[in-house]
Amino acid sequence: MAKNKTVDTLVEDVEKLFTNISKGKELKMPKKKVAKLMAGLEEVLHQWATPRGQSSGLRMSNVGKPNRQLWYDVNTDATAEELGPDVMFRFLYGHVVEELLLFFVDLAGHKVEMQQAEVDVCGLKGHIDSVIDGVVIDIKTASDFSFKKFKDGKLAENDPFGYLAQLAGYEHGLKKQGGGFFVANKSTGELCLFRPDDLELPNIETRINNVREELKQDKAPEERCHPIIDIGKAGNQGLHNSCKWCSHKVACNPDARVFRYSTGDLFFTHVEKRPRSDIEEVTKEYYK
Repeated sequence: MAKNKTVDTLVEDVEKLFTNISKGKELKMPKKKVAKLMAGLEEVLHQWATPRGQSSGLRMSNVGKPNRQLWYDVNTDATAEELGPDVMFRFLYGHVVEELLLFFVDLAGHKVEMQQAEVDVCGLKGHIDSVIDGVVIDIKTASDFSFKKFKDGKLAENDPFGYLAQLAGYEHGLKKQGGGFFVANKSTGELCLFRPDDLELPNIETRINNVREELKQDKAPEERCHPIIDIGKAGNQGLHNSCKWCSHKVACNPDARVFRYSTGDLFFTHVEKRPRSDIEEVTKEYYK
């Protein structure tokens, strides 16, 4: 009888499937498992294509975000920037890869259970990605920069999306420990498994209760999500790189000036010296 596998060999086992194919060995895919994958992908497409407001309130997937961002998410949906086509495609890409990875995990002989099972912590609901070999595993796709944090075990040092709080909530709801993240690098295709120490996870009940109090306030919390940074050597200052993807950066920074560089638009919170003349100011495109 084959020995039950554990998540410790997750990356190795999935990569072995791909390696065998590259060596000319056929990957056997039972029809029932393929049908389940197709049904999952169909559901992903329907959910992605269904118009929704940018905010649906506090939920397990966002409870770990900075309080100021959450306040804007919940209280000022009408002022949020529309999500661009590139962002919408990245969302779809992430969900599709999640389904595919769980499919390959199953084919590699690991036990996949409770996909999208609902959990409830202090009245806050969420849906877990999966339990693999008895362990809560959240599936992520990540940029090179973010992937390195998972691979090097340094997510706790910079977790702007609140992934650790999300995992803590899922574990609490299922009364499990030792969970982690199965992560795919969107640029290279590299995979890694990161299982944070339990001490790195926040007390999720305390976190939920604290953030609920913050969200009741009439104004956004004073503390910024990320510190203002220096831009160049002329004394100019602007938004942290983590603010680049936030749909509330305009509402959050009403006095900012925006300049268009070849690498994208930069939000300046203080202009000591205007950027060179060939850099166009596009502030009016954002603040109308």
